[in-house]
Amino acid sequence: MWAFSDESERGATVLVAVVTIDPRSIDDARRALRSLLLPGQRRLHTAKESPARRRALLDTLSGTRDLTAVVWRYRRPQGTDRVAARRLVLGEIARSLVEADVAAWMLDDVHPAQRLRDRDVIGHVVARHRLVYDHRPNHEEPLLWAADAIAWAYGAGGDWRQRVANVATVREIGP
Repeated sequence: MWAFSDESERGATVLVAVVTIDPRSIDDARRALRSLLLPGQRRLHTAKESPARRRALLDTLSGTRDLTAVVWRYRRPQGTDRVAARRLVLGEIARSLVEADVAAWMLDDVHPAQRLRDRDVIGHVVARHRLVYDHRPNHEEPLLWAADAIAWAYGAGGDWRQRVANVATVREIGP
C-alpha cells in the first residue's frame, strides 16, 4: 500500500487525512482525478472549488477502487501550538503506517523548516522499517488532492462527510 496525506485545521482541531491505495490502482486513480481539472488548472483544492465540483471530486473518490482513508483528528489543548500538534499527529500516523506495512508515504509539501521537523519525527519512527516518505508539491501528485478533499469533507461535516463515509474512517488522538 501507498499513503498520501494532507491536513486541515478547524479552530483548534487538527485533521490529517491519510489516503491509502493499492499501488496497482494508483494510475487509474490519478487519471480519474486529473480528468476533473479545468483547462489551465494545475491542481484541485477542495476549499476553492464550487459545490458542484466538490461533489464531483468526492463522488470520484468514493468510487475509486482500492482507496481508503483515515482522518486523524486531534483537538489541541490550550497551550499546545501547531508545531507540537503536528509532531504528535505525524508520529501517530507514522506508527500506524509502519504497523500496516505501508511501503511509501507522500506528504503535501510544506515550508522547509516544517519539512525538517516532519522528517525528524517520522524518521525516528520509521528508522528500522521499510517505509519511505517524502514531501511533494500538491500540483505534482493528484492523490494529495484526494487527501485534501477527504480532510475538507470531514471538517465541513453534514452531506460532505457523508459523501466519503464509505471510504473514510476517523481516529481520534488525545487523552
